[in-house]
This record gives sequence, structure tokens and C-alpha cells, in this order.
Amino acid sequence: MSEAKKRVTLTLDPELLEAAEAAVDAGEVRSVSAWVNTALGEKKRRQERAQMLIEQDLVQARESDPEEYERAMQWAQRVLGVAADEVA
Repeated sequence: MSEAKKRVTLTLDPELLEAAEAAVDAGEVRSVSAWVNTALGEKKRRQERAQMLIEQDLVQARESDPEEYERAMQWAQRVLGVAADEVA
């Protein structure tokens, strides 16, 4: 992550703020900002990992049964009402 931090204002649910403050008090993190930054970083990594796994599954499905893959993609396009390039 970039070391050039930007100041923002957040509104947090009370229980999340309490958890962040408890982590600071316990010495687990330096600040509430560090706690939030860590949480957001973990969320970002999970999303990136999920996207990578989805892409791998698509490649595997396409290679193992191209005809079934094509039928599934056409079904998804109809159900979602989107163009082909918006599904894959």
C-alpha cells in the first residue's frame, strides 16, 4: 500500500468503533485509522482473490466443456439482460 496517506472522514457503526478503539487500547494497532486501513486492505485482498478464482473457474469451464460453457453464458446473458462482454 502507498505510504502517502489521505485524510478522510468516516461514519462508523458504534460497535465497529468500539472494536477499533479496543484494538488500539490492547496495543494491536497504533490508531483507529490503522485499524480501518488494515480492515479495508483485507477486504480489497479478498475481493481480488475472489475475482481471480472466478476467472480461473471460467477458463477451466471453457476448456473442459466449451459447448456447455457457451450455453451457460448465453443463459446468463438472457437472465441478466446484458451483452456478452458484460458477463465474462
